Amino acid sequence: MNAPASLSTARRRWSLRARLIALVLAVAAVALIAVDLVLPLSIRASLIADRDATLTSVVQRLPPGLIDERFLSALSNSDLVRGEIGWSVIGSTGIGQVRVHPSRDPDGNPSLGRNPVTSVPITVGDSSRPPARYRAIAIGTEDPVSRAPSGYLVAWISLADVTAAVNRLIFLELLVTGGLLLLLGATASLIIRRDLMPLEVMAHAADEIAAGDLAQRVEVADPGTEIHRLGTAFNGMLDGIGELLQERRRSEDRLRQFVSDASHELRTPVAAVRGYTELYRAGALPDAASVSRAMERMGFEAGRMSVLVDDLLTLMKADAEQPASYEPVDLSQLLVGVVDDAAVIDGSRTWRLIGASGPCVVLGDRLRLHQLFANLLSNVRTHTPPGTTAAASLLPGRQEVAVTITDNGPGVPADALPRLFDRFFRADSARSRHNGGSGLGLSIVAAIVRSHGGWVFASHAQPNGLTVTVVLPMAVGTAAVPGLSSPASPVDDVAGTGSGGSAADGVHPVERDVHPASRVDPAVDPQRRVASDL
Repeated sequence: MNAPASLSTARRRWSLRARLIALVLAVAAVALIAVDLVLPLSIRASLIADRDATLTSVVQRLPPGLIDERFLSALSNSDLVRGEIGWSVIGSTGIGQVRVHPSRDPDGNPSLGRNPVTSVPITVGDSSRPPARYRAIAIGTEDPVSRAPSGYLVAWISLADVTAAVNRLIFLELLVTGGLLLLLGATASLIIRRDLMPLEVMAHAADEIAAGDLAQRVEVADPGTEIHRLGTAFNGMLDGIGELLQERRRSEDRLRQFVSDASHELRTPVAAVRGYTELYRAGALPDAASVSRAMERMGFEAGRMSVLVDDLLTLMKADAEQPASYEPVDLSQLLVGVVDDAAVIDGSRTWRLIGASGPCVVLGDRLRLHQLFANLLSNVRTHTPPGTTAAASLLPGRQEVAVTITDNGPGVPADALPRLFDRFFRADSARSRHNGGSGLGLSIVAAIVRSHGGWVFASHAQPNGLTVTVVLPMAVGTAAVPGLSSPASPVDDVAGTGSGGSAADGVHPVERDVHPASRVDPAVDPQRRVASDL
């Protein structure tokens, strides 16, 4: 069981740098060995070919007839041969005898055999010195009287110088190969170590990150290289992981705060209901008036809990639901109904609508969008004093439409603007829950806007007050045609046709004030029926 583990450990000991260096050395060694093998063979073949040419040239210069030893000795010592060629004679009995020794090899005695080859030079050994080698070529001889074959005349040349030259070449090759491999190994080690240093830094950073230090980053150099790209991707991955962890931490904090706030909001009404129940059980409500008062307070607290639970459910649905399909919704018609409803509910404030002369269509859930703007106007009613003027403005663009709800009330502090859409947030922490709401209205607004692919933000109004801006993507193509849209917009119906603009003139802003008395019964005025249905 321990053997596989030891083998695996041995494999892991080979680092990437070691494997690269070993690979470079192996490839270089194979190439050098191939050169070391081919070059000596090629040199030896070339030198032997030169010896063969010398032998062939000498043999061709022999005259016909009987050749004596003095002629052969003179031929061997000539400038052409330079004392390299020896001569042997093989008689009819097959016994060979050296007649002329070359000056460079006075002890040579090649082993020629009984019938040597006469066509081409061949390599033969030495009769008394086995390691010695010769190149030899034979010619047949004849008896001068009978003209019958009488034996062979053999010219031979020693290969000792060829062998020595090849051995010296092999020795030099071994020295050069060893030196090149050492130099190549050292150079490859330095270069690979330098180029792989960023990888070691990344590995160290990864170890630090695994230990919990998410601030680690690597310095990337050599733009355009693969390691630079890897370092850039590594840093980008760390940034993404850090952002995800921070977002997760923020989400956990928000969830923790949400649970805490929801528990805090529900604790008071639950405690009140439980207290009145305990009083009733303990007989602390002696008369009918006390019981009636307790039931009234319990009903009030139950109503508060019901509103809070409904808001939480609405917020959860707005966050979770992703409708399969939206319908075209004309925001001009929708805002008419929302502003008219606000005017009927609260006549102590002035409600103003600034719309457009033509339809402004978005894709969305009509009920959710109605709830979105109704919550914004309800926020104005809750947090502004009587006499406040609130204006709903519709500003269409090429790809988006902006709806702003502006009031001239007291506004909110600057540090409260970024948190207005947080759940259970109240700009005034001392505000009564009876008058200040549950703190979920604007959270529902933000959730509905997100589900429709838009965004919402709050800002200070001039000279005072609060402006909430909702930006939604406009519908394009056939989706921009409402199924129940009428040729005339309700805003045009309310504002009249005094502007003199036509549909071809584009969008013209119109403005009107809405008061409770201006609300017309749909049964009386058919032109207002669509607005009231919203």
